[in-house]
Amino acid sequence: MQSQGIAPHESIELHELLTFKNLCLTKSITMSPLLSDKELKSILQQDVTTTKRHIEELKELLEHSCLNNTNL
Repeated sequence: MQSQGIAPHESIELHELLTFKNLCLTKSITMSPLLSDKELKSILQQDVTTTKRHIEELKELLEHSCLNNTNL
């Protein structure tokens, strides 16, 4: 069975998730300097690293989207 790519509604969901992840990343980076607890700061840094990876994965998926301008 050949892959048909990502459907329009899936592309919209991915875009919403990407927007949310970007917001979370911004908040984590902004809050990090305000923390004094080393353990909490470490957890937040791990979250930043993971979120950056997730954002890149979501971008890759959106590149295969039928709503991507390069695929039209």
